[in-house]
Amino acid sequence: MSQKAEKTVSKELKVVSRPVVSIDDAVRDEKKVSVLGIVRSLGEVSERGLINCLYILKTEKGKDIGYPFQVIGSVVNSREMLEDVRVLLYLGLLEVTEARKLKLTSLGREMLDKLSDKQKEIVEELSKVVEEIKQRVLSEDNLLNILSGSRGRRRR
Repeated sequence: MSQKAEKTVSKELKVVSRPVVSIDDAVRDEKKVSVLGIVRSLGEVSERGLINCLYILKTEKGKDIGYPFQVIGSVVNSREMLEDVRVLLYLGLLEVTEARKLKLTSLGREMLDKLSDKQKEIVEELSKVVEEIKQRVLSEDNLLNILSGSRGRRRR
């Protein structure tokens, strides 16, 4: 019994940091890989432009990546897609340019180059369809940026 009395219990707090999501998790998620492939095909695109691109792919080209969309008036939104973009930004696979557009990082390009053959095939097929609508998406994206930029200014 005396041995028990000598034993002390430590109430030390041990902090272990772990990422909520890792790059390996992103590689296994087809939707995130598809988003990276689309951003690579478009070059630079705003979040709104990316949503519009995915919506056009789903409704007009029959390429459903799996994101649900909400359409209010003429505005298309996808909360789930925006969450995936936040994850890709957090992992350093995407970055935001000074013009507030999404762009693939070197780490993102490297990850796309290391995909399995099946995943590369899916991304390449998707990229071909994106090339068909690229000019439309980018012109609509630029128009939206111009319109949203003029709304924030006050007239004197």
